[in-house]
Amino acid sequence: MGDLVEDVVVWLEAPPRRGTDTPARVFRRRGGSAANVVSFAALDGSPARFIGRVGDDPLGERLVADLAATGAEVLVQHEGRSGTIVVLVEPGGERTMLPDRGACTELAGVPAEWLDGIAVLHLPAYSLVVEPLGATARSLATQSRHRGALLSIDASSVDVLERFGPGAFRRLLADLAPDVVLANADEAVVLDLAGAPIGRLVVVKSGPAPVTVIDAAGGRTTVPVPQLATVADTTGAGDAFAAGFLAALAAGAGPTDAAVAGNRLAARVLTQPGASLGGDPAPPTPAGGHPA
Repeated sequence: MGDLVEDVVVWLEAPPRRGTDTPARVFRRRGGSAANVVSFAALDGSPARFIGRVGDDPLGERLVADLAATGAEVLVQHEGRSGTIVVLVEPGGERTMLPDRGACTELAGVPAEWLDGIAVLHLPAYSLVVEPLGATARSLATQSRHRGALLSIDASSVDVLERFGPGAFRRLLADLAPDVVLANADEAVVLDLAGAPIGRLVVVKSGPAPVTVIDAAGGRTTVPVPQLATVADTTGAGDAFAAGFLAALAAGAGPTDAAVAGNRLAARVLTQPGASLGGDPAPPTPAGGHPA
């Protein structure tokens, strides 16, 4: 549950030069952390549902149609203006995101039946730190637990955590008691997840270094990450890992095998522009409409 937006992905040929030109290639794609997780799970063969809000505009209609084309079920409210995120990708794959989330943050009044049949509710931190979306997310988390579903929360962004307050976010995690907390190494440091884990499982990703799975008792397991010859773009890799990990966990896999599944899916994304598996129905398109 969360964001469905347009990603404007800018592949820079060099670090941006302030006050002048920097050559680049520009791609437009469907984005949003929650939508990415859903699309990756669906494209990988798992049943997946997206819950959110988009604008009452042509972009919102196009985003919904694109996400549905992955095989996902898409349940959205249409109101306001659809969001856009500009993603600057430097040589080597590191990215900087400039978000304007638009209607996504206004989700409220979600029908209870939108949760029917779910096995896992996944909430990026983006879905928890602004209102009224945050109140909606907390309500759905409570309802989903009463239905017997697992709850997963992704720390999502150092900037988001620091703006919200690491202590406040840890208290939120303690209140929601998620079954899975996903974080990259920097986010784990901000939240002190290694020193004081919260949740049944804490999964810490460290780029090409092994994934660390920490259980509720503090026990640790490391899972190697497949090495890639080149990394084109890290956008969406964490969401792909979440999709692979959670789908495997819901299907009965143990945490180690689930991490292997997450790594496998993330590796496919790292060679593509934006949040893409490369074989989805929306191939990357540079601004102007010519195929990449």
